[in-house]
Amino acid sequence: MNLDAVRDALVADAQRDVAALRAAAEQDALAAVATAGREAQRLLAVARAEGEAEARRAVAIERARARRRAREEVLAARLAAYDRLRATARAAALELRHDPRYPMLLDQLSRAARAELGDDAEVLVDDDAGGVVARAGSRSVDYRLGVLVDRAVRAMGPRIEALWR
Repeated sequence: MNLDAVRDALVADAQRDVAALRAAAEQDALAAVATAGREAQRLLAVARAEGEAEARRAVAIERARARRRAREEVLAARLAAYDRLRATARAAALELRHDPRYPMLLDQLSRAARAELGDDAEVLVDDDAGGVVARAGSRSVDYRLGVLVDRAVRAMGPRIEALWR
């Protein structure tokens, strides 16, 4: 047998093996690229969905913050209006001290205090705040003008609350 023929046969076998290996490697590479492409698409879809979900959460959080800020502003405005009402009413009540009928008011407040605490109640006129304070033992009543205004404004609560609606 001729060595050249053996060599040629071995080379031909090797070339066939290389061609087969190359074809298999190319098929594996194409399959790996296809798998990687599908995985990349899947990861992209997952990332997109997660991003959209995160964006929805962020928007929901920001909307909640905006609603809370708006509610705080509304409550602050209501409180300011309530405080202005109370201050205006207190100022008007204090002006009663200069009204010629003020002594009659003091007399009525004193009678109301005695009616509540008894005829032996000690009634004191508060010249600075206007009105009276009365005590009988451990019981007392406060009919100073500012206190009466505060009670009246508090009692108007539901009607004042209706103004906001």
